[in-house]
Amino acid sequence: MILIVRPLISPPTEKAKVRLWVGLFGIANPAQPTFFLGKTSRPPPQTPATPADGEQLYPIRDNVVDGHEKPLNHQGVFTFDSLGSGINHCFRVVVGGEDQCFEFTSLPDKVPLSGAPLNILLSSCYYRPNDKNKILGDTISRLPQPCRPDLSLLAGDQVYLDVPVVGSWRFSLESIQTMIGQKYFENWCSQSLNLAGLQTVLARTPTACIPDDHEFWNNYPLRQAQLLPEWLIDKDGWSDVAMRLYQDFQLGGRTPNVRDMPGFQRIDVDPLSILMLDTRSRRDDEFERLMPDDAVTAIEAWASELIAAKATPSPKVGILSAGQPLFTDPPGFIGQRVVDGDLANYTQFSVIEEQLERVVSQGIPVVFLTGDVHWSRVCAARYGSFPTPMLYEVICSPSTMIPPSPGDKLVDSVRGKDWPGFPSAPMEIPRRFGQNNHFKVSRRGEDDYFECNGNQVSVLQFRRAGFGVDMTVNYFEVSTDPQRQRRKTTQAYKLRFY
Repeated sequence: MILIVRPLISPPTEKAKVRLWVGLFGIANPAQPTFFLGKTSRPPPQTPATPADGEQLYPIRDNVVDGHEKPLNHQGVFTFDSLGSGINHCFRVVVGGEDQCFEFTSLPDKVPLSGAPLNILLSSCYYRPNDKNKILGDTISRLPQPCRPDLSLLAGDQVYLDVPVVGSWRFSLESIQTMIGQKYFENWCSQSLNLAGLQTVLARTPTACIPDDHEFWNNYPLRQAQLLPEWLIDKDGWSDVAMRLYQDFQLGGRTPNVRDMPGFQRIDVDPLSILMLDTRSRRDDEFERLMPDDAVTAIEAWASELIAAKATPSPKVGILSAGQPLFTDPPGFIGQRVVDGDLANYTQFSVIEEQLERVVSQGIPVVFLTGDVHWSRVCAARYGSFPTPMLYEVICSPSTMIPPSPGDKLVDSVRGKDWPGFPSAPMEIPRRFGQNNHFKVSRRGEDDYFECNGNQVSVLQFRRAGFGVDMTVNYFEVSTDPQRQRRKTTQAYKLRFY
């Protein structure tokens, strides 16, 4: 049996709680785990910890069963009273003959008034087969002490369920279910299996995940010509299988109907108000609906709370995250159907634009975090007569890229490009953003614009500064090549209230 425990992020309504995702693999009919909690593993905790009422293990819907058709893999989310914010927690978990300790530092409740910053790890686009020598986990474990993350945000494509393309072909829903479950199992249990994967990353700090298209298939929910089985199998059934396993592994817990799973996650670390939106799993294929109803309600409430806080002595900075960028020229009729539709291709994107303008027009700075595009940058947008930029877009992608085109790799090598085969940020940046084009987007050379490419993760550092917060973005290259293990750091961006 394999026992996996990782910390989740607690919502603002449960700031005095800690939450654990617990996975059990290779055991039928497991008993409910027994938990003990202390501040250190030496000696192992002896004080019992009782999870919230009704929390339990659920079978993972991966089609892995024993000879009696009993599910062998299980997961659940368990909530406990915290020992305090920003301090070490050691959980001893006893179940199925296993007795193990898992340690992590709980989420801080605020950005420190002085001294060390609050650090947020941002990562996306992880293709496990290309993670040679487990370098992603090694890179994060070797982050310098001042950059060790306090929380981690994974912004989509934590798994590539449709790559390699032909190698991922399956011709029945049952075999698709088995394949997707196996990819998640190898990724989430990687350390236990002595494989590359995300287990050590997920276990390091409280983490929140949102999906993008490769949690399903490229340009989900539109059919793709290269996915031959998609034309032979019920597309909605395939979607539901992928959605159930996304819920089982990335979110945890269970809803009666998987299409009613939460479409957002809220996190508060004063003065940061963070909202992560699922803008992928409930999209339609008519370029209308982008996110579920609860996500729409959440972004409206997030904006209202930011505006209300502005009228108090304790205003808050908005942090918004979704699976794709804001500042893009959306693809046209063919591109949005064949390659990938952007947020801006969908009618409901107007909700995001409207709420961003609601907030920023009140003199409240916002940072938008995302991945997806296989290049990285920090780009600002100004609004009205405010003296500093009010909206920043931070992109970090990929952490480990899918196999690049051999032709692109060859051409880039001849040109002496640092990361052959990896795309670069587009030369042209849309000059305006928003429903009424009220945002003026900065160009290269303006407002400390920054870009880079290659495999990398980023650590955003937030420091209090006068009437606001300063943000610095550090990009750490992910490579087995010592010449590509550099740290690239931006200027400090001033997030100010007006």
